[in-house]
Amino acid sequence: MFETDLSVFLSKLLPLVVYPVGAASLLALLGGLLASVGYRRSAAMSAVSAGLLLWACSTPIMAEWAASTLEQHYPARPLSATPTADVAIVLGGGLRPSAPPRQTADFGDASDRVVHAARLYRAGKVKRVLISGGNIPWVPGLAPEAELIRDHLVEFGVPEGAIAFAGESRTTYENALEIKNLRAVAHFEMALLVTSALHMPRALATFQKAGLPVVAASTDVRVIHKTERTIFDWLPDSEYLDLTTKALKEWIGYWAYAVRGYL
Repeated sequence: MFETDLSVFLSKLLPLVVYPVGAASLLALLGGLLASVGYRRSAAMSAVSAGLLLWACSTPIMAEWAASTLEQHYPARPLSATPTADVAIVLGGGLRPSAPPRQTADFGDASDRVVHAARLYRAGKVKRVLISGGNIPWVPGLAPEAELIRDHLVEFGVPEGAIAFAGESRTTYENALEIKNLRAVAHFEMALLVTSALHMPRALATFQKAGLPVVAASTDVRVIHKTERTIFDWLPDSEYLDLTTKALKEWIGYWAYAVRGYL
């Protein structure tokens, strides 16, 4: 059974307060409140803590460490080392809708998922592609992301007849339920699960808990191996703040799914 709209909304909203920007904002707000009632020393400590938190989470060394704790579990493999399977399962989350003034879907970082699925098909690793991905309920009127992924897979050389999709899911848990339902009509004995390396630990565990026979086919790898560190690894960069936030999001999601019995 899918989660309620309220549950999905809260799952997106509540973690914001512990993400770096949200936590730093709360610390800054606390500092302002403390200063207004005369606790200047405590206010200064709160403001400094907010700044240090943002700085630390914006540095490449912190972001890459946080992301690597997830990505190291299921490293990406070359096509030659990828096992064959009946289908590739592609999860949404990589394309932003073709809402005005866009004329086509916008490719985000995780759009590597779509490209990798097409490569798997063209390399003969799978015979079909299954897609799961809908839209969040508070943005109505847009085509489901699964439809956008299908259209781009066709552009990339995957025959439309080799693609099946479901476009109602809003979360990883619901992705697994959609694919489980699709399996009743698109039978498969083994599947390659295609999603971002950062997302793979939670996705793979969720699909396996749902009884689906999947193996990891990671893509969208964010952390590369470096032979040495430089001063720039300690300097803040908004790109790395985003990466730290995404890694924290995945860890929170993993723990929340474990508590709810989804893993």
